[in-house]
Amino acid sequence: MTNNTIAAISTPLGPGGIGIVRISGPGAYPIMKRLFVRKNQDFNSIDKRDTGDRFTSHRVYYGHLFDPGSENRLDEVLAIYMKAPKSFTREDVVEFHSHSGFVVLDRILSAVVDAGATLAGPGAFSKRAFLSGRIDLTQAEAVIDLINAPCETAVQMANSQVAGEFREVLEGITARITTLQAACEASIEFSDSVDDGGLLLNVLNSLKTSFVPVISELIQREKETAIFKEGLLLAIAGVPNVGKSSLLNRLVDKETAIVSEVPGTTRDIVREYFSIKGVPVIICDTAGIHNTSDPVECIGIQKARDHFNQADMVLLVIEGTRRLNDFEEKLVDEFKHARMIAVINKDDLADEDAIFDIQKQIKGISNIRVSAKTGTGMSALKELIFKDLVSGKTRVKHEGATPNLRQRKILEKILQELLRGDNAAETEQAIVNVSELLNTILNLLNEILGDRKKEDLYDNIFSQFCVGK
Repeated sequence: MTNNTIAAISTPLGPGGIGIVRISGPGAYPIMKRLFVRKNQDFNSIDKRDTGDRFTSHRVYYGHLFDPGSENRLDEVLAIYMKAPKSFTREDVVEFHSHSGFVVLDRILSAVVDAGATLAGPGAFSKRAFLSGRIDLTQAEAVIDLINAPCETAVQMANSQVAGEFREVLEGITARITTLQAACEASIEFSDSVDDGGLLLNVLNSLKTSFVPVISELIQREKETAIFKEGLLLAIAGVPNVGKSSLLNRLVDKETAIVSEVPGTTRDIVREYFSIKGVPVIICDTAGIHNTSDPVECIGIQKARDHFNQADMVLLVIEGTRRLNDFEEKLVDEFKHARMIAVINKDDLADEDAIFDIQKQIKGISNIRVSAKTGTGMSALKELIFKDLVSGKTRVKHEGATPNLRQRKILEKILQELLRGDNAAETEQAIVNVSELLNTILNLLNEILGDRKKEDLYDNIFSQFCVGK
C-alpha cells in the first residue's frame, strides 16, 4: 500500500443537487480539519495546530468548507469522516457532500489538493480496497460491471458478484484442489508408504466428477449471460424511403432519427438503445442501400454494410405496398447467411397482392407485417426478435455466480488442465506430473481471485474504472 493521500470527484460532473469529493489516505483527516468548519464555528478561531480528535468516525457533520489560503468560503457541505479500517479502502476516508457543478467541485478539489492530497487516477479507491484485502479481484471487477450495467438483470448479476458469490465458489474449488495436491506431495515425499495407484485414481476421479462439471458450467454461464452485459446489436437495412428511420423511432419510442419523404435522409449511422424483456439492445438506423454515384451516400452505404457484418441481427425493411424490386431481391440473397427478419412495413397502406408476392419471394425467412406510422405489429416484432435471437443464445438464467470474460478465459485454461489429467497420469512420474498440474490449476485460480502482486495486470483492470471510484 502507498502512503500518499488521494482525492477525486466521485460524482458525475455537471449541474446537480449533490456532488461528492472523496479523500483516502493518512492525510484525509488532517485535510478535513484544515478545510471544514462546523456550523456556528468561526473559521478564524480554529487552531491550525490542533491535533486532537474533533470529529467522530461515521457521523455526518454540517458546515462549510473554506480555502485555507484565501479563507474564502467554498460551499455549504456535509462532511463524513470514516476512520480506518472501517472504510471502503480500509484507510482513513473523508467525503465532502457539496452542491454539484463544475466550478464548485473544482474549487473544492483544488483546495483539497493544496492541503496535501494528490489527484486519484481511474479506479484508485477500488484498487486500494483490493490491495488492503477489503475486496478480492472478482468483487472489484463486479464493481465495474455494476457501474456499467445496461439493464436490471446485469445489475442483479453484478450485485451477486460484489456480495462474493463467485469468490465463494472459487475458494471452495481452491480448498479442495489444495487438499488433493497436498496428498500428492505427501506421496512424493513418502513414496514407500503410500499407494500411488490408489491416490492417482482418487485424484483423477475427483478432477472428472467434481471439478470438470463445475468449471464447464461457469464457462457456459458467462457465454449465456454475456448479452445482459454487452447487449445485442441490431442493424436496420433497406433501400431508401421504406421507413427505416420511422421503425427505429417506433422501437425506441422517441424521435431519434429524422423522418422525411425525401429519399436518402439518413447518411450516417444513427444509434439508439432500448430493451427487450430486460435484454439491452443497441439498434442502428443506416443509410438506404442503392446504386449511387454520390460520394457522401457511398460512404454512408459502406458504413451501413460494415454494421450489417457486425450486427447480431439485421432487420430488412420492405414496403408492403409493392413487390420487391431487383435491388431488394439482391439484398435478400445477401443477408440470407445472417440472422435476419424481413420487416414488411407500411401495413396501414398494404396491398394484399403485393404482400402475397413478397412472402413468396422471401420464403423461409422470418418475416412480420408492421406499420411504423401507427405502431401496429411493434410488440410482435420485439417478441420475434427475442425468439429468433435472444432465446437461441441464453437459457435466461442469471441467478448465482457468473464470471466475466477475463475470468471465463482463465476458467477455460483451467478446464484444459483438468482434461489433461489422464495424460499426466500415464507418464513414468505420474504422481509428480499430476501434482504439478494441480499446482498450475491453483495458480490460475489465484489469477482470478488476485494475489495482489501483479501490478501490471491490476493497473490494466482498475484503469477501466471511472475516476473517483
